[in-house]
Amino acid sequence: MRKAWMIFRMVCHLLYGFVVALLLWPVLGQTFRERIEKRWARQLLGILNVRVRVVHETPESNYASHKPCLLYSTHVSWLDIFAFNSIHPVTFIAKSEISKWPIGGLLAKRSGTLFIERGKRHAVRDVIHAAVKVLSTGRCVAVFPEGTTGAGNTPLHFHSNFVQPAIQANVPLLPVSLQYFTPNGQFSSAPAFIGDQTLLENIQVLLNSETGFVVQLYIHAPIQTDGRTRHELSDEAHARIRALCYQTATQPMLDNGGSTAST
Repeated sequence: MRKAWMIFRMVCHLLYGFVVALLLWPVLGQTFRERIEKRWARQLLGILNVRVRVVHETPESNYASHKPCLLYSTHVSWLDIFAFNSIHPVTFIAKSEISKWPIGGLLAKRSGTLFIERGKRHAVRDVIHAAVKVLSTGRCVAVFPEGTTGAGNTPLHFHSNFVQPAIQANVPLLPVSLQYFTPNGQFSSAPAFIGDQTLLENIQVLLNSETGFVVQLYIHAPIQTDGRTRHELSDEAHARIRALCYQTATQPMLDNGGSTAST
């Protein structure tokens, strides 16, 4: 009964988002759009029993108040985008396949997602140029430099090309260690959307959990980009994230005074 109710609520929520994106989005101002994005993301995560916990390493790590910046995050699940947006909406760089998802594709397009088409010669250059334009408006951009999802216990290889928007726009780079935990603080790879798993199978994992999960966004101190190469910046971000992921994958979830929770 619990699962059936969750599925019903999720379907209704997706349809509600689809209608808003299709009919109302073009006539809404930026402020109202961001409010809707934030509330919709929080509600979706709440339906799936996923809480968001954000830890700011420094006050400057709070991208909601210190923007624009480039968020440079590990990637575990399709839920990651909504975790960020539940804190404060940002523009994402994502693979073009997402644009073809039913309902989700429209929502991504309406929210301004910058799609990168694999196999096209100038795809990376074009998306970097588009990201710089977004940053110039004062809005933050987020990218998953691994280019795929992982379990969250350690970062995969980072593609340093995706640091370039921060360099060209002269904005800080914010590394983000994104991981999932059980409510008692133990690291969990169960929500990871990896391998041959389908989206429906991943959703089933979330629905089957009696306790739900906590997604933690540990936002590291900003890295200033002036005078540094993209390889230096990407390597430093990777090292910070790797150290944090190792610590939290082997010990209970971090707890310090800088944490807040949402949803």
